Amino acid sequence: MAFSFAGDLSGAAPVVKKLQIAADVYQGQLLCWDADAGGAVEPMVAAAAGPDTASRIAGICTGIVTSPAFNATYKGDKGTYDTTQVALVANDPVGPALAEVLLVTPTTLIKAPIVKDTIGTAPERKACTTGSTDGLTFVVPAIDTTVSNYSSAYCSAGANRGQYRKITTGAVATQTVLVPFTYDIAVGDIFCIANIKEGLAHVDLDTQFQGIDSSPALTSYFVVYVHELNLEEAGKEYAIFTISPRHLL
Repeated sequence: MAFSFAGDLSGAAPVVKKLQIAADVYQGQLLCWDADAGGAVEPMVAAAAGPDTASRIAGICTGIVTSPAFNATYKGDKGTYDTTQVALVANDPVGPALAEVLLVTPTTLIKAPIVKDTIGTAPERKACTTGSTDGLTFVVPAIDTTVSNYSSAYCSAGANRGQYRKITTGAVATQTVLVPFTYDIAVGDIFCIANIKEGLAHVDLDTQFQGIDSSPALTSYFVVYVHELNLEEAGKEYAIFTISPRHLL
């Protein structure tokens, strides 16, 4: 699973364009507008500030038009950026390499997998080693440090199974929430923890730019609005979100 279209808040149909690529791109990647190479779009890069101001998001690569070649790592077709006449003549169809790009607007709903660093690696999901009788704190073995007010904990096993809470004090072990879990937290309860939350959220991208990274400290980030957060099933965690206009043209 990679980035995909999940609808539009306005009810609008998706707009897909065939655009020249300015770097190698892969199906399912989030692409940005190219600023200094020969094409129109290229893969996104990690956020460069908080919030990011360097990239302008163009859309989702939904397919490769020119000489597609399946890539097992990215689990989709690759488009190769060409800069010589020999390469352009050899292309099918002949000419510059093109990708199909679903254009993203402020109302575009995007579905993305939530992963730890890279596609195929699930977010942190660990058993509690110290619980609480007030439902406000619990301790898990060392994880990627959570971010105060921008991380979530989901109880996947225990009396609070199915409940989500925003982590209000981030840490590498002791997780604190302001709204308690409904029932006592016991040793052995299992929690999935990710640096993303419903509503206004800060996120960064995985190393393949095909999903949301659950683990960064979010000192640099993109601003999004998360309409749905699903951490229920290990390896199938996802979010549906819209992107702040500040990151678009």
